[in-house]
Amino acid sequence: MKKRRIIILIISLLLIIVPFFINIFTIYKLVSLALGIVLFDVFFALGKKVNIFLLIYLPILLLIFTYSLDYMKTYILNLSPIYVFENKINNQVSIYNSLFYRIYKCDHKYIFDNDYKMNYACETNLLSNIDINTLLSEPRKSYKKYKNDFIKVTGKVSRIIGKSKIELKEYTVTDNSLNGYVKFNDNSKLIVNVSGEFIQNYKIYDYITVVGLLDSYNKKAEELTLINTKIEENNLYANYLIEVIESEKCDHTLKDYTDNYYTLCLDNVYLNYEVDNYELSYALKDKKITFEDLVKDSEKEISNGHTFYSLSKFNILSCQSGKNILMNKNLAKDYSLCEE
Repeated sequence: MKKRRIIILIISLLLIIVPFFINIFTIYKLVSLALGIVLFDVFFALGKKVNIFLLIYLPILLLIFTYSLDYMKTYILNLSPIYVFENKINNQVSIYNSLFYRIYKCDHKYIFDNDYKMNYACETNLLSNIDINTLLSEPRKSYKKYKNDFIKVTGKVSRIIGKSKIELKEYTVTDNSLNGYVKFNDNSKLIVNVSGEFIQNYKIYDYITVVGLLDSYNKKAEELTLINTKIEENNLYANYLIEVIESEKCDHTLKDYTDNYYTLCLDNVYLNYEVDNYELSYALKDKKITFEDLVKDSEKEISNGHTFYSLSKFNILSCQSGKNILMNKNLAKDYSLCEE
């Protein structure tokens, strides 16, 4: 009996200790720990003096001790955890779920999320992109496929709900898709829970790329929901090409364009972004571009407080009064326009 107890003790200790030295994730490490704790309890149960109190609480104490040790060695030494279940997104991103915490494995780096409060913690470029039209074409199937997975979705903002939610819908690009306009399909939608600080940066029809956990599906409303989200900075509206429509007949009179902006011998100015075409007037109102952005690479000349900017396709006369005149490139400088 004594020899058998010693063998059981040695096996139980090996089953408990060895998993802590295996630096790969496998469910067998958890199985090994569980068996080791059971055998360790059996070792005491086979003793001559059996302490019932000890037999009941010893496994609990061992569980707490090994659970804490597993947390600390992963947190401090960046070693593979044991008391978790893996949700493998791809070869670079895995999510380990435990009882009181979650771990993001981001390209071999572990990031702890205690109490499941953190938004997606890895770099967004580690995930493949899903187009919103693909995701919402069959929302029930999409939910079944990606349920409780972190996914990256790109689409257009169809609605902003309060200070914490953005809605995306399927959309169709039409012949008059100017200023980002598209036709939305009301049959299904994706609700994205975001931090309020990010909502102010987006408008209806803007492209947005977001990573989040696909949390729920409302069958009646055909509605999917993303939580723990992170918005990807895609800089889609950082670069553009300018297109100018010159007036066929120029009568040299100023025409209202938008707030404090006027045109002279120009019908319109367009900004051709990589994804959308915008009228300059709309882009200025929508704050996709500022006056400073527009003139940052131009040559300028100052006279009596007025500034004349030479751009590639047109010129701008910025008056001291705050009036800005978009001028045909072929017109000469005329600071007297500021007095009109």
